[in-house]
Amino acid sequence: MVKLRQLQIQPERAEDHTSDHVSTPSVSDKTEVDEPDNNLMDLLRTDVVVNNANPGDVGSREHEVRYAPIISGKILDQFGGPLLPQYGYLGDINENSGRSSRLFLNTNTPFSAMVFGVQGSGKSHTTSYLLENALIPSRHLGRLQEPLSALVFSYGDYSGGGAGFTVSEAAFLASRSRNPKLQEHPVVKKVTVLTSPTNPNIRDDYNQLENVSAIPFKLKLHILDAGMMSTLMSFDESNKVPLYMAEVQRIIRDLATERKFHYFEFKRQLKYCKFSRDQESMLGLRLGLLESFLDLKDECPMPTFEQGEITIMDLSCPFVDTNTACILFNLGLKQYMQSSSSGKMVVLDEAHKYMLNLPGAKILNSSLKTVIRQQRHFGARMIVSTQEPALLADLIALSSITIMHRFSSPEWFSALKKHIPMDVLKENELMGKIERLRTGAALIYSPNAVLDIDEDGNLVKSTSKLLETHIRRRVTADGGQSILSVD
Repeated sequence: MVKLRQLQIQPERAEDHTSDHVSTPSVSDKTEVDEPDNNLMDLLRTDVVVNNANPGDVGSREHEVRYAPIISGKILDQFGGPLLPQYGYLGDINENSGRSSRLFLNTNTPFSAMVFGVQGSGKSHTTSYLLENALIPSRHLGRLQEPLSALVFSYGDYSGGGAGFTVSEAAFLASRSRNPKLQEHPVVKKVTVLTSPTNPNIRDDYNQLENVSAIPFKLKLHILDAGMMSTLMSFDESNKVPLYMAEVQRIIRDLATERKFHYFEFKRQLKYCKFSRDQESMLGLRLGLLESFLDLKDECPMPTFEQGEITIMDLSCPFVDTNTACILFNLGLKQYMQSSSSGKMVVLDEAHKYMLNLPGAKILNSSLKTVIRQQRHFGARMIVSTQEPALLADLIALSSITIMHRFSSPEWFSALKKHIPMDVLKENELMGKIERLRTGAALIYSPNAVLDIDEDGNLVKSTSKLLETHIRRRVTADGGQSILSVD
């Protein structure tokens, strides 16, 4: 039996090196180093430091105002013009003096807003007026030099032939208001609705509306990659991957090494796989649904996401489950973020209907968080409208604006306390205040909102404040009004 001896590595000793191997640089060989210059360092100091850390410094104030998601009328009067080139009327708050002060949404800077409340509290109304401020130039609303584009996600139950189904509230932004004083007011230029190809009835629902056109949502083959295909093929609502999918995943991985994914080559290689009859049946169903969303003949136009226009992805369909809808929403989001549109707004309409504990929803949620974290890079604004804030607590933490309409759920309140500072001693008082909010009224939390300037020239921000706000009226048609027996 051969014994292996361990090699002992001995530390080197100084005497093992001769003077032939080590050269000590002389003083004359050393590189001259320039002495630091304090005057040059001063050029790198911030304005706040130069002005003895005075928060009222003009340069610092202008920066905070420029990027504030919400500003008051007082701030607008003092810093308007080039600093705030576009903004939209949001609503009014009551001041301690009893006077009201207007609030404005700064549509020039990226922001993320979470809007929630029970049904009938004004949640959909708020989502719509945020869209109005960003897409419709109007003297009624404020100033809008460069309208944004908007992508709205919508999904609901369409079983039973669509009985009880309602179209997305965002579609009514292209319809004129019923208010006689606003019937000549401008509306959104155009609304395009991308629907499931297997649900022609929903297109009929949308096409009845003014300035709205509904078309099937089709994915171009050239945008498919291995990651998309893996997501589309692998998941179902139970999050269980069938055994035969391992072979499908192998084919996708092999094709990924060829740099560009080819769908027809993928289909060709599937023919050589030895699946059982049941496996072939399940795979055929999945491929059938997938191909209904693929533009195999390259004949469907791609969305252009033009300024002042809304694109709605409404995938409500008996043949599209919630999980698949979220996966397709994620693909639509990726396509939108890669578009050339300079100002983008992403809206999750009635998010509680599809942002559930599902694989596809988790993928979409991860993408949404990435967009929020990089919103300045994308030039993106995001609005999430939901009746279940507890399901999207991680998005609340990233939001620059939180708009709370009426609710009475202790679970919702607990979810909010983790992300919004509240006085523990006054929690019961605050909960009662939320429960008593009238329809259209809201508490707004936006710590970077700028409300005033104090006597020392410092900005007064809404840090640790909940602003009780009376939301303004809409300038477009209200499609979300409750149906009454007698008007």
